Amino acid sequence: MVRQVRADPLGGPAQREVLSQLLARPRYEVLPLAGIVDDAVAHLPAGATVTVTASPARGPEPTMQTAEALAAEGFHAVPHLAATQHGEHSLPVTLERLQTAGIQEVFAVGGDAAPGDDRRGASTAQRGETFDDGEQLLQAVRRLGPELRVGVPGYPEGHLTIPAEALEGSLGRKVEQASCVVGQLCFDPLTVLSWAGGLQAAGMTLPVFAGLPGAASSAQLMRIAGRIGVGDSLRFLASGGAGVARRLASLGRYDPTPLAAGLAAAQDGGVVSGLHLYTFNALEETEQWRRRLLARLQEGDHA
Repeated sequence: MVRQVRADPLGGPAQREVLSQLLARPRYEVLPLAGIVDDAVAHLPAGATVTVTASPARGPEPTMQTAEALAAEGFHAVPHLAATQHGEHSLPVTLERLQTAGIQEVFAVGGDAAPGDDRRGASTAQRGETFDDGEQLLQAVRRLGPELRVGVPGYPEGHLTIPAEALEGSLGRKVEQASCVVGQLCFDPLTVLSWAGGLQAAGMTLPVFAGLPGAASSAQLMRIAGRIGVGDSLRFLASGGAGVARRLASLGRYDPTPLAAGLAAAQDGGVVSGLHLYTFNALEETEQWRRRLLARLQEGDHA
């Protein structure tokens, strides 16, 4: 009788070493909701990088307050600044608050309009003197706060409303002033690595972080993934013979291990510098997942 040997899902020594490095110091993205600072203190490593999203519905204040509170607790807090929420008049005040709080990095995004507020495409004056887009915001941050590190978003699968050519041109100009690029959520490791490799081939030398879902509720993850436009990688999941997408929705909580292992397996030349975990505020579950996986890798558990 021939005994069938099951392949190690975490790969050989080289892949496991790459995966350990990716998991060592991830970035954690949170939503600025009540209790999230206490959760971060309770569950995340001291001094971890925690980025705070901008809420179209609630405005910039919750993001600022959360980032200030995280910084006071010793975290490397990174507030998202949205072009739809900041302008030439308000940005200096915002940057002064960041300096007072000891915050050294921001993430500049275009941002969504508030619900019921269709301001996209309107002039700056019509929009209450907010910036037109993330590129204009980035230029203003660079001019007013040159000491700040500034991250910008990248889109491995493209953008729902921005044509690919315009998106590529915008990113090409942004990276000249940015400090790092953070990939949008994507479920297909080959798509992520192809995108990051393309940036590197084009001469970009900034660190690139792969956007990875945390161990969040599967139902929440599917809902948000559909809203932000990761359809191609969801189809990638669905292409699995066992109906992976259906299983994802039924498991209750998403397991990021296969995606993280896939990134490590296909990584060639270090095109991805690290992981950006979209936690959806499931900090305890996401951090437990990361620590357990690191322990498996360090203990040589090939089960």
